[in-house]
Amino acid sequence: MPLVTSKGLLEKALQEGYAIGAFNANNMEMVQAIVETAEEERSPVIVQISQGAINYGGADYFAALVKLAAEKATVPVVLHLDHGMDLAVNVRCLREGFSSLMFDGSKLPFAENIAITRQVVEIAHKVGVPVEGEIGKVPTTKGEAIPYEELRQFFTNPEEAVEFFQKTGVDSLAVSVGSAHKMKVREAILDIERIAAIREAVQIPLVLHGASGVKDDQIPLAIKAGIAKINVATELGKAFTAELQKAFAADPGQVDLRKYTAPARAAVKEAVREKIRLFGSQGKAPDYYKDEGAWSEPEIAREAPE
Repeated sequence: MPLVTSKGLLEKALQEGYAIGAFNANNMEMVQAIVETAEEERSPVIVQISQGAINYGGADYFAALVKLAAEKATVPVVLHLDHGMDLAVNVRCLREGFSSLMFDGSKLPFAENIAITRQVVEIAHKVGVPVEGEIGKVPTTKGEAIPYEELRQFFTNPEEAVEFFQKTGVDSLAVSVGSAHKMKVREAILDIERIAAIREAVQIPLVLHGASGVKDDQIPLAIKAGIAKINVATELGKAFTAELQKAFAADPGQVDLRKYTAPARAAVKEAVREKIRLFGSQGKAPDYYKDEGAWSEPEIAREAPE
């Protein structure tokens, strides 16, 4: 089936009390693992391509990979730009057929974050593509946990979240509530009351970044409080590289690269499966079909504005 946008998926997840997994892919094997597992679990899924991945492999290559995977799938698949750091990359991804965008202006002054996010929203909405914004800052670690008291300085302010939403018109909002990027251990504790306060204030789906480092018991609480999209990147990278290292150690003279990447792909599938079940989205894909399996969301406009 064709790519779909994230808007309807996230709104439905928010209403029904589960979250959609947004999984980062850096190569063909990861794209295959993410979509195949979503198919097996009958779960809607978001495949995320970061700006770093685009710099590595190209927006056009990744768009082609995910579009093909989506065409072969019978569950809803979204192609999402993760952490687009400027207007230009958002427009480029829109032209390549991404069905969901993100502008991350969290490092910018508040007013500048609002101004550029609003530009992205205005352009994307003209062709029916939703936009995720970010307010507050989700810090990046070197793998270890950051003390909770240190994290508090980055937390999203609910009052600022309201102003940001009203002035930008974003469709979903990434918030800083205790997680951190690139954590290799599951130790993060979330500010659940803050999530609920922001959700009550803005009334749109909230997004949790840096979920690889969050304790499992925090996830259901966060979903209940208003998180509808949960980003997973480090956990997949750990699974892929660990299996590569294991396969290489077992047979370092192997020249058939597939002998290394096939087990790595399988490891990513199991990591994705674990998260889908933790987020509660397994079995939810049939809810998105009408009649004989037709997708009920309007087709995304194909021409991006200049």
